[in-house]
Amino acid sequence: MFKAIALSLSLLFATPLIAQADPGKGQRLEMMAEKLQLTDEQKEKVRQIMNQSMEERRAILKDAGIERGKKPTLSQLREVRGPMQASREKMNEQMAQVLSAEQMEKFSAMQQEMRDKMRKKFKEGK
Repeated sequence: MFKAIALSLSLLFATPLIAQADPGKGQRLEMMAEKLQLTDEQKEKVRQIMNQSMEERRAILKDAGIERGKKPTLSQLREVRGPMQASREKMNEQMAQVLSAEQMEKFSAMQQEMRDKMRKKFKEGK
């Protein structure tokens, strides 16, 4: 049961690597652009996709009553699991239309690394 909760939490909060709404997140786009070697055109498209995805995910969390800084209940996690996964899949489909196959592979690896870090933090109780 603990592993299921940890996985759900890590998937919930392993949000995209950038979000312009938060200060300092533009630096993440630059880091991502550098790692993926994005063109200026790709960078703008990626920014739009990521912002749209973040807005969707925030709405999903808000509708479920999950607030930043508060631990979600198991029922809340169950409620958002499907919609969050659908949002991620939609974002990945959009990203695949913008990125080359090699860039998409690197992007997927970056996402997995972020999820792994979130799982580790959750297990450590942070």
